[in-house]
Amino acid sequence: MADPAPDLHLSTIQQTPYGWPYRQLRVPQAHRVTRGDPGVIVAVIDLGYVGHPHHTGHLWVNPRPTRGDIHGFDCVDDDPSLEPTGPMADTDYYRNHHTFVAGEVIGCAPECRVMIVRVGYENPESWWRGIDYAVEHGARVLVMPHGFLTHGPRGGSVPLFYRGTDMTYPEDNPRIRRALDDAYDAGCLIVRGTAENRGRRVAFHMCAVDSVIAVGSSNRHGRAANIATDADYVEVGAPGGQRGTDDPLDLVWSTGGGDGYVTSSGGCMAAGFAGGVAGLVCSRFPELSNEHVRQVLRNTAQGDAWDSRLGWGILDAAAAVSTKPSQLCQSLHIEAKSATVKAVRRKPMLSVTIHSRGAYDVEKAMLVAYNGDPRKAAAPRATMAKPQLLLTRQLGHTIAPVRGLSSAQFTVGLTDLPLGDIWLQVCTLDRHGSDRVDARRVEPPT
Repeated sequence: MADPAPDLHLSTIQQTPYGWPYRQLRVPQAHRVTRGDPGVIVAVIDLGYVGHPHHTGHLWVNPRPTRGDIHGFDCVDDDPSLEPTGPMADTDYYRNHHTFVAGEVIGCAPECRVMIVRVGYENPESWWRGIDYAVEHGARVLVMPHGFLTHGPRGGSVPLFYRGTDMTYPEDNPRIRRALDDAYDAGCLIVRGTAENRGRRVAFHMCAVDSVIAVGSSNRHGRAANIATDADYVEVGAPGGQRGTDDPLDLVWSTGGGDGYVTSSGGCMAAGFAGGVAGLVCSRFPELSNEHVRQVLRNTAQGDAWDSRLGWGILDAAAAVSTKPSQLCQSLHIEAKSATVKAVRRKPMLSVTIHSRGAYDVEKAMLVAYNGDPRKAAAPRATMAKPQLLLTRQLGHTIAPVRGLSSAQFTVGLTDLPLGDIWLQVCTLDRHGSDRVDARRVEPPT
């Protein structure tokens, strides 16, 4: 982190050259819709917090403090001090980091409240205790810039990563995995920045678990930063800044411990911004589950396709909070004009585009082909005593996922090629999914 920069304030930083992350996330446009809600608590779970005057009025205030925990709790030293302790406490990194990330959240969602929770590598239990504290005290979003690192079977206060061994599953601290799952089950949204490995393909298990949104790092040009991890589990991207640059505009700026503004870069920064945007969406749609908020964030992101460093794209705060209430659903539509039939190994194969106009994903969309309209009786006068069976019959089906606000190409193998029209019907099979069914007639293939 560099020397303080003059004349910056969280309320106006987005209007300055240093505020490129907010503009990249389209936070100014999002603020026309919502600036957050005091009832939405974003917990920043990090290594130790030093206050900053520009955080005044933005921190969570515990309505029922029992241990002096006014703005949060220190789960390392089991007291309300919040500030870093130990041999590294006076380093710029420890003095600034927690304050820096909290400032990012405040800049994105100034009307939300930020809860401060301290954890640390020297106390493995602090990680799951910190998560539990945040959940028990009403946090809606958990921002975890750092992740617990395995200490190894012999323990010690220094993680294996700092003793030459690459990241491994934290089998020595199983309760942290349970705490993450329990937090998600309780309705919390959890965001982490992916590890800073400069493009190295690496698995960081506590980012990859299903309960966590893994956030990749972007640079100010809207591309993957040079610190971004290449991994299968990256879900979305957010500004992380560029490492090893002499241009201060390539870095992220935020509040430093005590006063002033400092620079940094890394996946931790991406996590802070993602947590702030998540706070805006939770404020705009307080009735949504964390899973549906997650899908809105992912499906309104700025990418055209999934990328191993930025996931589904850099978050778009404006698009997310501007999602129409009518889009908060699963809604599948058949593009009948896109349908084609081709012979593959002498078998007719029908291909068609399915559009999702709702923001929610469909894990199992079923497309069925018929030789007639499946919603009408093929023999209206038939009875159960004198039936006419399968005049309109299925010709084939397929099941595949469709991401919210996206499209997918479906291919159905047909049992035969009818002389007349082909009808298609699509629906979702998901648990608690939509009851809506779309049926379309396809012109006879030539």
